[in-house]
Amino acid sequence: MPRRVYTLRMAEPANDTLSLVRLARKGDAGAAEKLFERYLPRVRQIVAYRLGFRLSDFDAFEDLVQESLLNLFEKLDQFEERSEATFRNWVARCVGNTVLNHIRDEKAVKRGGGRVRPLSSFDSEDLSKIVFAGKDPSPSSVLRGKELRDRTEAVLLELKEHYREAIILRSFCEMSFEEVAGALGLRTEAAARKMVSRAMAELRQKLERKLEE
Repeated sequence: MPRRVYTLRMAEPANDTLSLVRLARKGDAGAAEKLFERYLPRVRQIVAYRLGFRLSDFDAFEDLVQESLLNLFEKLDQFEERSEATFRNWVARCVGNTVLNHIRDEKAVKRGGGRVRPLSSFDSEDLSKIVFAGKDPSPSSVLRGKELRDRTEAVLLELKEHYREAIILRSFCEMSFEEVAGALGLRTEAAARKMVSRAMAELRQKLERKLEE
């Protein structure tokens, strides 16, 4: 099968993620800084949920997440450019592997060396808005704010791993269904749609049951 060629849209804005990636590859420190600030909150969420952590329990790895993200932006030549969604997933995978290796090695060495910023410097995106973006009606009609975020997070972590990953790829990485299919090893875009739909349905059902408790 011939290798698929990916083409990029023309006239990309200067702050477009892939444009920033190209600039950072050339040594532009400002572009790398913008990528770091843009990606840290979402990457932190993706890595935490992939590894089965609540964000509130993930603070112990904050220095490692930031350091590995900074280091990764010095190795952007390893990224095969396709789309912003695939870049987001690639970054989260690389950072997640670093954290997972750290957990497996059970090392508690203090990291950072002055490069790490306080967690409060970055606001995590609202989980419920990410997961239920564009959905109406949603559980937000019953719950608000922190209560909705906490319950959504709890239910997300209760899902089977393949369902949680489908939601992460679609809602957090913002992949197209074609990209989700490729990431999950599914044969067709339709199969990816079905997987995401089933995952979201289970998430909603579990959340609704929690509301009734």
